[in-house]
Amino acid sequence: MKNLFKLQTLLLALIMSSAMIMVSCKDDDDDPIPVDKTELTALIAQAEALATAASSDDYPQTAIDDYAATLLSIKNATAATTLTQEQADNLVVQLTTAMDTFESQEYEDINETLNLNAGWHFDEGTGTTATAFSSVQHVGTFTAGNASIFGADAMSPTWVAGVNGGFAISLDKGAHLEVPYTTSFLPADLSISVWIKPSELYENNYILSQNFWNGYKLQTQGGGKPFFTYKKVDGGIIDADNEMDNSITAGEWNHLIVTLDGTTKELKFYVNGTLTKTWTESTKGIGPLIQTLTSPEPQPFMIGCVATDAQIATWEWTETPTSLGYFKGAIDELKIYNIALSAGQIIKFHNHEKP
Repeated sequence: MKNLFKLQTLLLALIMSSAMIMVSCKDDDDDPIPVDKTELTALIAQAEALATAASSDDYPQTAIDDYAATLLSIKNATAATTLTQEQADNLVVQLTTAMDTFESQEYEDINETLNLNAGWHFDEGTGTTATAFSSVQHVGTFTAGNASIFGADAMSPTWVAGVNGGFAISLDKGAHLEVPYTTSFLPADLSISVWIKPSELYENNYILSQNFWNGYKLQTQGGGKPFFTYKKVDGGIIDADNEMDNSITAGEWNHLIVTLDGTTKELKFYVNGTLTKTWTESTKGIGPLIQTLTSPEPQPFMIGCVATDAQIATWEWTETPTSLGYFKGAIDELKIYNIALSAGQIIKFHNHEKP
């Protein structure tokens, strides 16, 4: 009997011990495993700062929207009570990738130290010259219209309000600026950016010219279309417009950019930051820009006119001021680049310069 009692006591002890072990195991299973969110939380803070600083001036709006949606999804997943360490680590990878992808879509900056050959803000507001802010400070001299054509009506440039609170030059009745020629006006690749506010639209509203059709010239036409002419290395002359009537509006500021890529052989027109026309070798015979001016000898770089009085005097076919080609209106923020600006650079450029 005594042995039986001892056996019962032992069995009871074993049962109680097993029960304690089971309860202990159950408690351990119910306790959540601690998740280290330190890295994830810090990364979310960085991602939110990036999202807050981003604007459509620097990124496509679709990229901003996609990034914001991804960030919100990751923040919601982070707050979940069932989040595991593996999931937290995966969210770090996902967010890092999303940030890298978003930043890669930022519009490119233009390196003006390397790529700006000539540029004028026209912010002097006084005097009779305009000095470039580019590394080479090209000086444009105010020049009155041709007296033999305009007579007493010939005008000189004047200062008016610019596109962004500064000043601009106002031209009419032959008024223009002449800049001494340098080879920097004929880069292998070319981009011209300018804001114009024409007082009227007519066929030969010349914005600028470097040896007219023997170099290049930019104007607007009666239908409000930008028109660009240039001479190629092989001697051929290209005339091209953006084939869109009313692209340029009289009485308003318009941002016009023309790019010429001698390698890809593409000529592009942008109006107010939007690509309006692309010409290629197959569609227009686009080729590299001529690099050497021989006949006639290099003329001054003209702002607001097609050529000098001396050169125009040799053109027997010119009969009226309209056919001669003088700009009527205001010009501001003129820049000449030695690269064909990319679409992203142009969008960012326009967004930062627009009123």
